[in-house]
Amino acid sequence: MSNEMQNQSSDGQKAIEPDTIMPAETAQAIRRYIEIQREMARLEQEKEDLRNLIAKELEGQVPGSWRPTLDAKPLIVMHGYRTTVKYDEALLKERLGRRYYEILELDGTKIRKNRDLVRPYLEAVMDQIGTPQATRVESAIRAGIVTAEEFRGAFKKTTTPFVSIRVDTASSTSAGA
Repeated sequence: MSNEMQNQSSDGQKAIEPDTIMPAETAQAIRRYIEIQREMARLEQEKEDLRNLIAKELEGQVPGSWRPTLDAKPLIVMHGYRTTVKYDEALLKERLGRRYYEILELDGTKIRKNRDLVRPYLEAVMDQIGTPQATRVESAIRAGIVTAEEFRGAFKKTTTPFVSIRVDTASSTSAGA
């Protein structure tokens, strides 16, 4: 595949080359974006610390809601306990044998991870649990399974911009960071 092909999206738009000089306004916006990301992470940690402090203060109280007033503002503080259980699945499968299947519930994460494995078993109910996906539609059209004409007027395509920025901590060259 040529370098030009690799730097082009499916709709023909060209990718920005890594060494492209960035306009000053864009550079400033990205700097501020990264600064906000760091601040949000710090605030999330502070919020978690405060939540833990409040939970410690409410320890021993009957779980439920507390309706205090603070600075003349009525509040609702929900408090209680959340228990999570993590099973040793391999050990239970070994111990329980066939009975292991009686305690299992569907796990969306595992289904997504193993979608190619489970898909044949779900074919009979796909219309109830599945959703058309653009890449599968495109593949089916290319393979001749369906035609583009069959999709005319049967979908709405919207394009919205998105930006995601993170500091590349794995990079060996961290210029100015």
